[in-house]
Amino acid sequence: MAGNVKAGRAGADYAAVIRTRRKTAGLSQEELAALLGVSRNTLAGWETGHSRPGLDRVPDLCRALKMPLGAFFGLKESRSAVEKRVLEKFLALEEGDREIVEWQMEMLAGKRAEKLRKETLEQVIPVFRNDLCAAAGTGYMLEETRGEEMFLIRDADTERADEVIPVNGDSMAPTFMDGDLVLVQHTGELKPGEIGIFLVDGEGYIKEYRKDGLHSHNPAYRTMTFDGQQDVRCVGRVIGKLKDSQIPTEKQMRILEEAGKAGRRK
Repeated sequence: MAGNVKAGRAGADYAAVIRTRRKTAGLSQEELAALLGVSRNTLAGWETGHSRPGLDRVPDLCRALKMPLGAFFGLKESRSAVEKRVLEKFLALEEGDREIVEWQMEMLAGKRAEKLRKETLEQVIPVFRNDLCAAAGTGYMLEETRGEEMFLIRDADTERADEVIPVNGDSMAPTFMDGDLVLVQHTGELKPGEIGIFLVDGEGYIKEYRKDGLHSHNPAYRTMTFDGQQDVRCVGRVIGKLKDSQIPTEKQMRILEEAGKAGRRK
């Protein structure tokens, strides 16, 4: 026997839909009952919410009321024609056949979810995000490491990165703007023309290294030169700006949280 419409809407809502659509179609309860091959009392029960039509009745009910099948279930009309046909065919099945189809869909969805889980754990890697900024002007103390692990999508750049550092200020504009996050590869030496993170007496800067000093890309800032009295060290090479495509999606982050881990580097 075909099952009844399950609670997705409250019964009173189904009742209101049937009652309102019947009146809009200009049909009496007797006329609609006759079209559906049910008694007037049965239809009256549907309209008061005391009972619900079986799923096998819904397609005929929608045709008689000249309403889209999805509208009966409160679905948006944006569904494609294919989705509507699939829904109609599903509702036309006997209850046992619907259970088989549901089981098959759950199996397919489970396989897809497991595939996505494995792909996510393989694609995502942990990188340390330093909460201390590299800046121009005043600089920021980078001697003390402060931050936490973040997860990034594995690619050629993130694989090389040892940490992510925020940029503060506009000394490297337009190459790097205030608030940008940059991928940094630890190294003590840079070639002229490379951009790096530098410690000058413990304060962090992002600058382009040249033989005559540390250069800003914003012409409003002077080149930083040194007389040998300062403690100047290179923290690392700036690989590039962190891109949106290198940040996991919300769905991928949920998978990582559920797994309790990410695809860590070996």
